[in-house]
Amino acid sequence: MSLQYGFISAWPINRKLTLWLGSLAALTAFNIGLWVWIARSASPRTPYGEIQLLLSGIYVGVCGFRSLFPRVDLERLCLWDTWLSTIFLGRTAATIAELCFAVQCAVFVHRLSEIVGMPLLDVEARVFVPVAVLAQLVCWYAVLSLNHVGHAIEETLWALLMLLLSAALGTAASAAHGPLRTMLIAGALVYGIAAGLTMVVDVRMYMRRWRLSAADDRLPLATGLRDSRYRRHPTLAWEDWREEVPWMTLYFSIGVWTSLAMVLLEWAASRS
Repeated sequence: MSLQYGFISAWPINRKLTLWLGSLAALTAFNIGLWVWIARSASPRTPYGEIQLLLSGIYVGVCGFRSLFPRVDLERLCLWDTWLSTIFLGRTAATIAELCFAVQCAVFVHRLSEIVGMPLLDVEARVFVPVAVLAQLVCWYAVLSLNHVGHAIEETLWALLMLLLSAALGTAASAAHGPLRTMLIAGALVYGIAAGLTMVVDVRMYMRRWRLSAADDRLPLATGLRDSRYRRHPTLAWEDWREEVPWMTLYFSIGVWTSLAMVLLEWAASRS
């Protein structure tokens, strides 16, 4: 049975796709609720807490938007046939959110260096934003040119950023106590594992797509800019989304939770 209704172009949707979409919607609601709870009751009213809450709010909001309107940038795939699914809009929103996250990391490590008395961590804090900016530039190159090598380089840079964050958290944990120490050890483990998974899974996936793609399919940047604004291919086929499910699910769950956890640094330190 097929029908056209709203954004949905085929029915019924594959059961696996339905479960995944439901989990993303539930994650979005949970993450927004968690941010609101932190804003109302758990966030210390300090300059650090306020700026982290703002940056995290942008990140949480954009991740929620991208969860509800997922897309695969280079293939120009989307779930719903609406202007909200345009590749250009999604990539622009993601760029803003990921730069906010990089600033969160920088502010977090800078404040952490003050709390645990490790000035060298402040030097590392200055690296996060430049690495993230470079990652965004090569990502946009990939999206506009349709060259998957750009995505592979981008993911390598994010893996580097995650390793730096893991090292900072692990180092600071040696001088911390109580809930702060627990928080730092957990963060170091999460981002150490995430860096490894990014290299083993994501970078390899994009390099494989690069090898399989034809050079003739690539676009000049100006043409790619227009293409990213207007071309999209709605699909409800599970095979089109299967490879995207692991990284998107982790990105919109653990990635968001670590963003929220950074807001609580001073709260954890005050109880240590």
